[in-house]
Amino acid sequence: MRIFALNASRDFGGKLAFALGVPIDEHEERDFEDGEHKARPLVSVRGEDVYVLQQLHGSARESVNDKLCKLLFFRHVARGHRVPRLRLPVLARIGEVRNDSRHA
Repeated sequence: MRIFALNASRDFGGKLAFALGVPIDEHEERDFEDGEHKARPLVSVRGEDVYVLQQLHGSARESVNDKLCKLLFFRHVARGHRVPRLRLPVLARIGEVRNDSRHA
C-alpha cells in the first residue's frame, strides 16, 4: 500500500499515516509560471494499492480547481504505472458541510 498526501493535505496525511503505521510516500508537485501544474510519485507504484489524499477546499493560495487538477494529474500518472487500485478519498472541511435537513 502506498499513501501520498499532496501538499494541501500534508499535515492530515502525516497524522493518518502515523495512525496506520505506514510512511507517506514521496512525490513531486510543481507550479509553473504559466499556471500549469505537475504532480507525480517519486517511488514505484506499479502493482501497488495507492491512496492519494488531497483537500479540495479553496484558499487564498490555491483554488478548488487548482487542487482538483493536481489530484487528477497525479491520478493520471499513477494509472499509467498500472496501479490496480487507486483510491482518492475526498477530504471536506466539516465546518463547510451544508445541512440540508428539512424542518417540519
